[in-house]
Amino acid sequence: MLAAIMRIRSFILAAAFLTLEAAADSTDCLHCNKHFLPQPLQLKPGRKYARDRRADILHVKLDVTPDFAKRTVSGSAMLRFKPIALPLEKLELDAVDLEIASITATGAQVAEHQVTNDKLIITFAKAIAPDAEATVTVTYSAQPEHGLYFRTPEMGYKTGDTQVWSQGEAEEHRFWFPSYDYPNERFTSEVICHVPKGMQVISNGTLQSEQAEGEGRMVFHWLQDKPHVNYLIALAAGHFHQLDDKAGSLPLALLVPPSHKEQAANAFADTRKIIEFYQKEIGVPFAWDKYFQVYCLDFIAGGMENTSCTFEAADMLFNSDTEQLRTLFQLDAHETAHQWFGDLVTCRDWSHLWLNEGFATYYTVLYEGQKLGADAMKHALWNEAQQVFQANDTRPIVWRDYGDPMQQFDSRAYPKGAWVLHMLRSQLGADLYRKCIRTYLERHRNGIVRTEDLQDVVEELSGLSFDQFFDQWLFHGGVPELKIDYAWDAGSKQARITVRQTQKLSDQVRLFRVPLPVGFAIAGQKDLLRFKADVSKDVEEFYFPLPSQPELVRIDPDFTVLAKVSFTPPGPMLDKQLQSDVIGRMLAISTLDDKNIDKLGKALREDAFYAVRSEAAKALAKIAEPDARAALIAGSSNQPDARVRRAVVQALAALNTAESQEALWKMAQSEKNPDILASVIESWGARPGDAAVAAALRAQLKGTSFNNSLQLAAVKALRAQDDESAVPEVLARLQSLPYLRGRDAGIAFDALAFLARRPTNAQRDAVREFLTTKLTDPRHSWRLASAKALGTLRDPKALAVLEPLSRGGDARIDLVREAAAKSVQDIRAGLESPADLKKLWDRVQQLQKQAEEQQKELETLKKKSQPAAAEKKAGK
Repeated sequence: MLAAIMRIRSFILAAAFLTLEAAADSTDCLHCNKHFLPQPLQLKPGRKYARDRRADILHVKLDVTPDFAKRTVSGSAMLRFKPIALPLEKLELDAVDLEIASITATGAQVAEHQVTNDKLIITFAKAIAPDAEATVTVTYSAQPEHGLYFRTPEMGYKTGDTQVWSQGEAEEHRFWFPSYDYPNERFTSEVICHVPKGMQVISNGTLQSEQAEGEGRMVFHWLQDKPHVNYLIALAAGHFHQLDDKAGSLPLALLVPPSHKEQAANAFADTRKIIEFYQKEIGVPFAWDKYFQVYCLDFIAGGMENTSCTFEAADMLFNSDTEQLRTLFQLDAHETAHQWFGDLVTCRDWSHLWLNEGFATYYTVLYEGQKLGADAMKHALWNEAQQVFQANDTRPIVWRDYGDPMQQFDSRAYPKGAWVLHMLRSQLGADLYRKCIRTYLERHRNGIVRTEDLQDVVEELSGLSFDQFFDQWLFHGGVPELKIDYAWDAGSKQARITVRQTQKLSDQVRLFRVPLPVGFAIAGQKDLLRFKADVSKDVEEFYFPLPSQPELVRIDPDFTVLAKVSFTPPGPMLDKQLQSDVIGRMLAISTLDDKNIDKLGKALREDAFYAVRSEAAKALAKIAEPDARAALIAGSSNQPDARVRRAVVQALAALNTAESQEALWKMAQSEKNPDILASVIESWGARPGDAAVAAALRAQLKGTSFNNSLQLAAVKALRAQDDESAVPEVLARLQSLPYLRGRDAGIAFDALAFLARRPTNAQRDAVREFLTTKLTDPRHSWRLASAKALGTLRDPKALAVLEPLSRGGDARIDLVREAAAKSVQDIRAGLESPADLKKLWDRVQQLQKQAEEQQKELETLKKKSQPAAAEKKAGK
């Protein structure tokens, strides 16, 4: 029974860990990379609603001093407020793990205060009357685990790159200053920060002063005189390299760690153009006094849209030799869009998060169209749709049953939210849509918003009812799944389209009403004949009169409806579709089979749009027949776009034939793009035992590259080969690397542990000791990586450090603790392998046999002693 209970407990821990891992994957976003964001801290059951606002917070003033050596912060937080409707006896502030030194007040008298696990409750001697202003000043200190993050040489970061930065979304500022940490309250703010001389401080609003303070100290004073919500308060301090620009009279700046100054210009190339485009497209001027971007080391998000100063991940900076594979204009556009959507107006509660993230995602798509053209915009929408389809999430976008706000940052808020806006724009027309969005922003400027606020504006200005639109797309879940069939009636000259809605219906997912565009290409006519089918039932037939049999049928030719469409045009139409719009060509590519290898090869070589060529490479690899392999190899040359070259590399790697391996080897000798070369190196993982590959991998392992990209590719390949002879070299390289990004540590540590996992490996103890030391590393990402890797290592000796780490703690979710628990489970499962169980059973049987023999001996001795006792008795 005990063993069964232990197995059940281990299963629960494993399930919890996998749930967290899935949550991490589910927040993957192409633009802001919110999958880097902190995971849920504490799951709370029940539906979530906006908080009561007993007091109106008017102003927050922080006066703080970060201690870079101790990684602590101390100072004071002043909040000016007034009760809203009722006398206020207590002021409840969000505060976690803060050491409260004192609390003073003006306009009120503090009677007492109470500190709970997550609140600072200040009780006043006399209730404060409604509309009477008062202030409280809390003097405190903290060593925050969340909300404020240090990056110092003692933590393994480069000397000269020291920095500290904040990350407030969703509700993390409570870990470093007491506050009303919820998005339904707006106030002005100021940040005063004391730092060593030579450092810069960046915060919201305008710089009021920068002054020397004593010997070797500086104090910076920033003021945000326009109201914003708590999670948008920002602080970054440290050493930076700065670039400056202007958009009209608006000051622009980009700050990067000094070690990344060579990559700074690549990150700043589009900012001014993005702001100019948004001001024209949205019709509302940029609202803030400046726009600075600060690139932060090991940032826990891709980007964070603090008012007037976005923080972004230095991990995403890149060199120009990556060509088209890397760009930051999408991240830049996404975060800049938030200065309107999310900052100027902010979602009232987290159930309406799409009003922040869906808008930012869609306006990134619009800027991509402005920058790169209509095909690029359609392809961006294609990518957003694929994210929605792959997530297969049937929860509504406006959803109140989340356990933690971070569970809202997923495909519903981002790509699906963007598509809702695209469908709205498609139905209203671009001009009326712009008028609606401009009115929505102007009406709710400096305020908080709900989904209903947007609907009200749309209905008011259009005169149309959008009840069903908002209900099905925002307050219910899923997407329409349409199976479509086509037939031609020559007698009546009508095309028949049969539409079936095949999505699984439930309380959350219902039949959709969709204005589905249908286009027909007629011989001799330049443009498609266009119709709309008003789809609303489970099965419907639609008839369209045409002058002659169409050469092509296109469902939703302008890509205006988010739907999984299953439609295969009749054979001759595919040829015509390969000459059509970019979405039509991509759909045709996905339909072509082994009878169309020549067409796929031609698309790979000649199509004008890179994504179509990339899809053709994938399709040829999927067919994998000799002719398809030859077409793929033939099409691998003369590809100027790096995105296509990488797609070809990945396709060749998927084939894993002698010809494809040879082609990849040749590409490695001439390829200059480090990202493509890294993909080639990773493909060598499928070539164990090849002496030339082994030598090349070890040479790469010893080399250097930007962000260690080629070294990590070599480590991945060695792991795929399961080449345990490489353990000493991999271990030595990891020990010698001067810097390794947090996310890369996870890859490298796991590979090292995997290669050393066998009990016979002579380096197993050394690897365990290396990973064990990282469990106390000041970098959370390294602690998490090592806790996971020790589970991969499967060394029972690691239980001594993992088991204490997996126990204890509070109700908050701790990913390191959960990883340690999962690793303990994996190691114990390894001990319970069939071979080990047989050894254990043999040992038990051996002990049982020994016990039986001992029992027999005892019985024999007993029998021998009994006659002697009888004789003794008889002799009395």
